[in-house]
Formats: sequence, C-alpha cells, structure tokens
Amino acid sequence: MIETIRNTDFEDFTIPHPTKVGKDEPSYWSDSLFSTPNGPIHFAEQQLREELSIVQGRYELSKHTSIDGAGDGALLEIQFNLSQHDIHYQDNDGRELTSAAQSCNIVYLSVTDNAAKIHFKKDITYDTFDIHLPIGLLDVYAGESKLMDSFIQSIHLDRSSMLSAQRMSIDPKLFNCIVDIKACKLDGLSRKIYLESKVYELIALLTGNAEKSEPVCKLGKEDQERIHHAAILLREHIDSPVTIIELSRLVGINQTKLKYGFRELFGTTVFGYIQEIKMHQAKQELLDTDLSIQEIGYRLGYQNMSNFSIAFKKFYGYSPMKLRGHKI
Repeated sequence: MIETIRNTDFEDFTIPHPTKVGKDEPSYWSDSLFSTPNGPIHFAEQQLREELSIVQGRYELSKHTSIDGAGDGALLEIQFNLSQHDIHYQDNDGRELTSAAQSCNIVYLSVTDNAAKIHFKKDITYDTFDIHLPIGLLDVYAGESKLMDSFIQSIHLDRSSMLSAQRMSIDPKLFNCIVDIKACKLDGLSRKIYLESKVYELIALLTGNAEKSEPVCKLGKEDQERIHHAAILLREHIDSPVTIIELSRLVGINQTKLKYGFRELFGTTVFGYIQEIKMHQAKQELLDTDLSIQEIGYRLGYQNMSNFSIAFKKFYGYSPMKLRGHKI
C-alpha cells in the first residue's frame, strides 16, 4: 500500500532543527526537518540571490510513500539524484517517469507541468541535490550551441524539456563540484561569488557532457545500475579502495564489463575515476585543513608519503609540499 503526503501538509510535520555550525560560524543553510507519519524528510536550502538557490533533500521513509505537490510557477533547475536507487514519479498528465539513480540533468518545467506525484520506496534513503536557477539565466548563451539553443527555445515557448534527452551519469568532475559546494567555508561576498561560480561550472560540465556525440550507451539498465553501484562503493571506501576483482564480485558483474562500463558511463577507467576524486580531496584538505601531508595521504589510503607525493604531482604537475607552501 502506498500512502500519499501532500507538500502543503509539511508544515504540520515541522520540528525544530537548528543548523549545526561552530560557535562563531554563520549558518548559510536553512534547515527543515519534517517528521511525517511515514518517516523523516530533511531539506537544507541556501539562497544565493533572488531565484538562485541550492537545495539538498534526504528522504528516509518507513512506508511506501507518494509526495504530491506543485510549484508556484515555472521551474528551471539543475537536478542530481545522488541515490543508489531510481526515483519514480508521475507528472501532471499522469505519465510515469523516472529520475535514474546517480544521474543528473538541467530541467525546465512549465507552469502547468511543475507538479508531480513522487514515489519513494520504504526503507531506502534517497538523496537529492538541486539548484534552482533564474528562468532567463541561460539566455546569454543563445547562438553558442545547437543543443543549448534548442533548450532555450523550449524555455521561451514554456515547453517542459531537458538539456539532454539521454541519461547523464555523475562523473568525477561533477561529483567533485558538488563536494566543493557542500564544503565551502568562505563567508560573505567571497562565499556568494565562489558558489555562483560553482553553479556555472556545473552548467558548463553538464552542457559539455550533453554535447558529446557518443552513441547511446549499449549497457542494459541492470548493468548500468551495477556500474553506478560500483562507483558509489569506490567513493565510500576512498581510504581503502577494493581491487577490480573484488569490485566486480561485490556488484555482480564481470571484470571486462566493469571496465567497459566505467569508460562508457564516466569516460574514464576504474582507476582514473577514483584517482580524480582522491586527488581532488587531497587538494581540498591541503588548502583547507591543518592536517599534515602525511596524514592526508594516509586518509586517502597511501601508506607511504612518497607514493602520495608522486601521485599528486603526476596528477596536478606540482607537489603537495609546493601547494601547501610549508614543511610537513
């Protein structure tokens, strides 16, 4: 049995949930926790400027649930389904649609289409990451790309559409950009400029991925799900990455298809995928923490500091010591 909750009912479920920040650290995220009869729903929103905001959502429901709601107007947003599972929904015309696991896109919903009944399965955690954009934000790029021109025209015609008609996977560059947004420690105007630059970086990366003239992925849906599961496992165990043999066994796919799948979905090898995420995290920790270079390398699975330094220099062209600017 599927129970329905209307988003207009959320106020009835609201419970106090102050944002967790340091003693003197300002809170930029507006947190809302809704304790529904079916389980908690958590939203965190950060407003950058009018009509430009970042919204994180987490759904942890103990019953099969549909959330029925509608927006106040047309919507242009960058959508990320960070979950390991698809999110199914029914649009305003009753069509059954899917936001695939570990996928992303730029989506426009007209005034009449900005309504949906979203289905969540019980005992599954769903994570979403969306950026709401001003409707006319992309107009400055008119005439630069056939793909973008087509998308902009749909917006002007108030016709619901997506930048890419194909599923787009969350590759390391997109993932790292989301990490940067979530981890931003800047304040005031510097923070606003930095985060807005990251929004434009996401638009650039998504547009570049959508414009690739590669054929439609030949992997079946189940194999694609296994590849995305493998990517999640790599990210969750960044300090002790499993071997390709172990990874293929854990997700139930043979090594050849695993290697092919990473190139097909992410445009890189299994090693290249995890290496880009590890090196990005290393750079972030070198710049933003007081951890020693040895500690950072150890946290990323390097038992030998020399190996970490060699890998970092090979990736960026300079050593961790040079970036840090002081001795360990």
